Amino acid sequence: MSLTCVIVEDQTMFLQMLHNMLQAMPQMKVAATARTKAEAIAACEEHLPDLLVLDLALPDGDGISVARKLAKLKTRARTIILSGEANTFVCPADLQSHVHAVLDKMQAFDSLAEEIKSLLPRTRTNARPARRGDIREMLTPREYEIFLLIGRGMLSKEIGDTIGITPLTVQSHRKNIALKLGTTGNGLTQQALRHYHATLGAKD
Repeated sequence: MSLTCVIVEDQTMFLQMLHNMLQAMPQMKVAATARTKAEAIAACEEHLPDLLVLDLALPDGDGISVARKLAKLKTRARTIILSGEANTFVCPADLQSHVHAVLDKMQAFDSLAEEIKSLLPRTRTNARPARRGDIREMLTPREYEIFLLIGRGMLSKEIGDTIGITPLTVQSHRKNIALKLGTTGNGLTQQALRHYHATLGAKD
């Protein structure tokens, strides 16, 4: 069993990053992407997705109308809202049973995978955590550099300032690192912390 998803985001680069992230997740199928309200409604009507990942600020209107449309088309569908004003967003009463989460866009790649993971069917896995020696081999030099900085407790903006890239690019790297290591969100942070301190211990 898998979830079908429609992604609605008007910024092309961010949309592509979301698409790549979700498409790489097990049991997830991205049925369509949309950049406008009109495209999003058409995609929902065509694909009847299980999940709508929705930017609220669209060029031709408020994304809330897309969520309402999907709720009418498929009552069991869920919506994850991405917003630059997530802390002040108030979910309309008629959508409270349909909106699964409201996430800050700047933290989307840390939070989105965790929220989607909670919607996916539970599966058993025998995968073992990557060992310290394995991790360096699994990651590119840039990814490993970022992984160590995560282990030092640095946030995406701090990492970006340190190595001269944007926070959004850091988030993209974090997503790729998490996928390679078979973890997400807080799990990546904890794994990075353990690895960083183990590396320090090995140097003593």
